[in-house]
Amino acid sequence: MPATLRTLLDDPSFPLRVLTRLDDDALDRPLSWVHSSDLLDPTPYLEAGNLLLTNGAQFSPDPDADEALAYCRRLRELGVAGLGFATDIIHDRVPETVVRAGEAADLPIVEIADRAPFIRIIRFVADIIAAEGAARLSWLLDAQRAVARAAVREDGLREILATLSRLLDAWVELYDAVGGRLSSPGLRGAPAEVEAEVGRDVRRLLERRTAASLVVPSAGHALVQTIGQSGRLRGVLAVGGPEPLDPAGRDLVASVVALASIALEQQRGLQSALRGVRAGVIDLLVNGHGDTARRVAASALGGLPAAPYLVGVVRGAAALGGLPAAPYLVGVVRGAAALAGLHDELDLVSSDPARMFSAERDDDIIVLVADDAAPALAALAARRGLHVGTARHEAGDDLAENLRRAVHAARDAEAGTLRAYDDLAGRGLMGALRERGGEVLARSLLQPLEALPAAEQERMRESARVWLDANGAWDPAARSLGIHRHTLRARMAQLEQVLELDLSSFAARAELWAALELAGPPARA
Repeated sequence: MPATLRTLLDDPSFPLRVLTRLDDDALDRPLSWVHSSDLLDPTPYLEAGNLLLTNGAQFSPDPDADEALAYCRRLRELGVAGLGFATDIIHDRVPETVVRAGEAADLPIVEIADRAPFIRIIRFVADIIAAEGAARLSWLLDAQRAVARAAVREDGLREILATLSRLLDAWVELYDAVGGRLSSPGLRGAPAEVEAEVGRDVRRLLERRTAASLVVPSAGHALVQTIGQSGRLRGVLAVGGPEPLDPAGRDLVASVVALASIALEQQRGLQSALRGVRAGVIDLLVNGHGDTARRVAASALGGLPAAPYLVGVVRGAAALGGLPAAPYLVGVVRGAAALAGLHDELDLVSSDPARMFSAERDDDIIVLVADDAAPALAALAARRGLHVGTARHEAGDDLAENLRRAVHAARDAEAGTLRAYDDLAGRGLMGALRERGGEVLARSLLQPLEALPAAEQERMRESARVWLDANGAWDPAARSLGIHRHTLRARMAQLEQVLELDLSSFAARAELWAALELAGPPARA
């Protein structure tokens, strides 16, 4: 417990009397030291949190009010915790102008009577400070041992951060080497109102590319510390709470940063070695060797999710991971620009391969996600602005086919969102073509018709629609149009010539039908 004015006032061995109003904040303000001085301006020799003792030699029996007020304000602006004024030495009592000045400057004034030796007060506070320092040192040693024990657990990095958060009663955030916030399930994160400010300072530190730390006052004096060596930064650790960290707290953070740096390096090396195994497991699954894939994954990687599950693909990035077991969803994540640091975050998010498994395949990352872990994939996509497509995978499904479906869904996904293949398929082929700009291509194919008069255009389009609806049968189509079949043949021959299409093939007929459906009515002059 730190030394405070309350500690001194509560000790009956000191003849102290408070002369100014004191609230709990002033009473419980920690004292950093006790100093004595009779200078009119002792501030060059003081620090914030000091208690100043004086016998009042700098004041006349009736000091000037302005001089006394300036004296008290200088002390308070420096952060001095209070003024102890000894009586029965030079002054019989504390001058009233000094008491009023202390009230005006919010500087506590305490009378020291009976010629009480200053050295007793100084030694009393010094002993408390020394005891507090010893207690904090003991706490630090115990805390460092707790962090060291956490480091050797199965998920060492996350256990280290969780232990730090518990010991400091603080929020903890881990950022990757490009400033992306890494999600760690169960870890107390920064409040939303300070996370943006901390994130900006994290990116500032990373831009310097040198090992450094800083305090963010606007975020509750949060401490932000880089991880790794200058030129090879692995990330940033940010820690904050209701109160600024004391020296012992900062030392503990430094210890955690050192362990986190080692853990990240070891994790990076281990994950790199396991990438080939993961990729092999995915290849076995895709090629129909599910039993073999699961045996390898169980013995080397900790298992796979069980079907049903989601299958995801991070396109254009080579990565790491673990696999869920069917049934699951198949997903594809696109957006290579957002993938820097994704490996590290997947390590944290997919620490249990029975819930989430990821692996490289060609230029993509395949992610198998159990149902209860799907929100983590969605949150990852939202944080990094990824394009994620998902496909549902049931036991017995063809994984290769579901991967292709997930790729299609990812191409249709907005940044930071998941697109389910079932939603894409539910719109139908024409719906998908319409949303992907098919109307533009359709109008381009039919553009040569615009050279014809409007009435002629309409007749050609109507004749084509009716003929295609009749599956190319001339007589039924002609009857529907109320014209002779030879007239219809002539119109379709003209249409072939204008559009440069050979409508004797099914492909050309399908293309013309799709163009008519997508383009809508012709533009009017």
